[in-house]
Amino acid sequence: MSSTPTDSVVATLLRLGVMGKSDWDGALQQVLEICCDLLAVERASYWSFQDDPTAITCELGYVHSKRLLERGLVVTEGRSPEYFELIRSVNVLAIRDVRGDPRLGALSDYFATHAIRGLLDVPVFARGRLAGILCHEHVGGPRDWTPHDTELALTLSQTLARLLEARARDYAEQSERRAAFLAQVASALADTLDPERAGEIVVRRSLPVLGDICSLVGYDGRRAWRIAAAHVEPAGQRLLDELCARYGADIDGPGLGMQALRERQSLLLPVADEATLREAGLVDGHIELMTALRVRSVLSVLLRVRDEVTGVLTFASRNRHYDREDMRFAESYAQQVGTLLENARLYAQAQAAIGARDDFLSLAGHELRTPLTSLQLAVDLLRKATPATAPAQRAVDTIARQTTRLSRLTELIVMSAGQCDGELPLRFTRLDLGVLVRAVTEDFTDLFARAGCELRLRLDDGAIIDGDETGLEVVVSNLLANAMKFGKGAPIEVSVRRLDGAVRLVVCDHGIGIPLERLGSVFDRYQRAVPLNHFGGLGLGLHITAKIVDAHRGTVRADSRPGEGATFTVELPAAPAG
Repeated sequence: MSSTPTDSVVATLLRLGVMGKSDWDGALQQVLEICCDLLAVERASYWSFQDDPTAITCELGYVHSKRLLERGLVVTEGRSPEYFELIRSVNVLAIRDVRGDPRLGALSDYFATHAIRGLLDVPVFARGRLAGILCHEHVGGPRDWTPHDTELALTLSQTLARLLEARARDYAEQSERRAAFLAQVASALADTLDPERAGEIVVRRSLPVLGDICSLVGYDGRRAWRIAAAHVEPAGQRLLDELCARYGADIDGPGLGMQALRERQSLLLPVADEATLREAGLVDGHIELMTALRVRSVLSVLLRVRDEVTGVLTFASRNRHYDREDMRFAESYAQQVGTLLENARLYAQAQAAIGARDDFLSLAGHELRTPLTSLQLAVDLLRKATPATAPAQRAVDTIARQTTRLSRLTELIVMSAGQCDGELPLRFTRLDLGVLVRAVTEDFTDLFARAGCELRLRLDDGAIIDGDETGLEVVVSNLLANAMKFGKGAPIEVSVRRLDGAVRLVVCDHGIGIPLERLGSVFDRYQRAVPLNHFGGLGLGLHITAKIVDAHRGTVRADSRPGEGATFTVELPAAPAG
């Protein structure tokens, strides 16, 4: 082997000390080549320490005569505890003949495989901790290591230490840049709840940070579909669109993304040449388009939400070869955007469901008008034909009142379901709210008995307001029905009080109460204070109540504590005197 003159070695080491900190792999290879030349050894390697389990991993090995690079071999402390103890306790481990040293017995297979006899290992420290080991391995016969050999090995280990520290600083800066990038994408996605727009943001924002090409495919466990694809250049976009149209989203088809979905794991092609693409199952037309796009490297990462695969992102680069670090960053990106995309999808799904419910309620309201009109005509006929007995007359009056209430309630539901901004169809007259409440509670007598609820009434006389009789009956009915539903088996307290310039209606139950986080939204459309599987309903009753009260220029509020019941308070303007 050749030896390098001292001045040449020093100059090389100086170049290594100031070379670009982003080129760790290239710098490490140069250090190992210099190790072989300088110490006249056949093999040199750098092994990095790792925890859990404690081990060393060959980050890179160089074989001088073959110009061959090696990496990936792992030696655990459990397998060779004596060696780990040695390397932690010495500055230099110089072994003349590994065959005669019992402390290295656990490594005998490795030495025999590579014909290693002499060993010179130097610990490499970075930021005050043992980071790895620089190994010099002499092949052939035993090797007597000189003080000069030891000095050179220590110098080379110090060079590696400086490179490691530079790499750590670069990694920290890169992590900050990537964190800022992920935060910007998350902020952009938070501003849109349109799934298609969100998909476009995901692919566009990834360029050129993650590559020159990006495609996003959705997946529901059975089928895949294309969501968006982007290229950094308009001309490339046309080719990409053609590729996606011809070979885009067949779950059983070719392509790295589809393979990643089938195998449920991230995949990486560091070199995407024709032979590799053909080996991956791509057909001629697919390969031709990839070649036209000048793709050099491809990687695909999965989008997951709650352990379910919801899609795949595929990135391609025209000017670099992806590595494991690129894959890890792409996986972080996929993890970040996967949840945001799912939120946008669920929001769109919920909006569609609400729209369908609105359509149904509107249709149902319109369809109810005809039978209600017929029912009203039948009530008029009953009034004329029914014998004038008190029970029969009360029954007809109840039917008439409830038919009118149902007709007006239908109109209110139609308007509330459609979120109409116009005024509700209310007809204001002067009335006594206490008298109205007593009449409504009488209609609920049987319902109170079935629910096991004792009604406690406290009604002031002369609680006069200007209001819509049917609309206020709906308000009282909704509050009573709500109290019976959630306070079954417990008393219900209802009061109407005259105040200065106002009339106050209070309905109080002693049931399960309302969670504190739901109090602020109980009057919103379709909002529910309890799960649907425990209590039925559309979530419209309190919303309609609030709209009617607002139309009367009044206020309604809810007060509650879980397990202590709920109190609803309605305040309406009192009618002017005279």
